Amino acid sequence: MREKFDDKCKRFRMHFNLSEDDIDLLLKGKGIKYKGLESGTRIITLDIAETLPLVVYGIEYCVFKKEETIFPKYEKLPEATKALLESKSNAGNKVGSKGTKNKASYVVIVIKDFKVGHQFIKSEIISVLPSPLNLEKAIDWNKGLLAGLVKNTNASKYWVDKEGKKRREAIYEMIKSVKSGLLEKAKKSIEPEALKEFEEKLKDSNEKKALSKKTR
Repeated sequence: MREKFDDKCKRFRMHFNLSEDDIDLLLKGKGIKYKGLESGTRIITLDIAETLPLVVYGIEYCVFKKEETIFPKYEKLPEATKALLESKSNAGNKVGSKGTKNKASYVVIVIKDFKVGHQFIKSEIISVLPSPLNLEKAIDWNKGLLAGLVKNTNASKYWVDKEGKKRREAIYEMIKSVKSGLLEKAKKSIEPEALKEFEEKLKDSNEKKALSKKTR
C-alpha cells in the first residue's frame, strides 16, 4: 500500500513538473512534510495521505488512491498549485526545478522530425507541450537550443480554435534540421520518467494527426 501511494505521488509530481520542495511549499502551514517520502526516509501518516492529494491536486484521498484515478486537468488544480506552476513557467521558461529544464527542450523534441522547409504555426507546437507549458503564448526561437533552427516567413494563416474563434498566426519555417547531438542534449535535460511520458503522448498525438489526414 505504501509503495503504491509513494509511486502515485511521484508520478503526479513529475507529471506537473513539481519538485519535492514545491510540494512542501504548497503544504506549508499544514503541519506535514513531503520531502523524504519518496526516498523512504519519511513515514507516511494518515495526515499526509489525506492532506497531500487534496491540497496539491484537489483530489480526495479516497479517490486519489484508486488505480483508475488519472491526472487532473490543469484547470481543475487548486488555485495555489496553478499559481505556483504559473510563476515557475514564467521564470526563464522553466517548468519545475530539480530535473526539469526549459521549454526549449520540449520544443526540440516536438520538431525533431520536421524537414528543412517544413512550415508550421506556433500553436501546433504549444498545444502538445506538457502542462502548464501548453497554456503559454510564445516560443523564443532565437535563444538556447532553438537558435538558428527556425525563421519567421513574414506570412500568416487563419485557423479556427476549439471554441470556434478565428485566429491568425505567423507561419514559421524550418531552416535547419534537428541534429542527433542537439536532440540528445534536449532529452538529457528532462527527467527520464517525464520524458518517457511526454514522448508517448507526442507519438499518440502524431498518429492521430496522420490518421486524420488519411480520412479527409
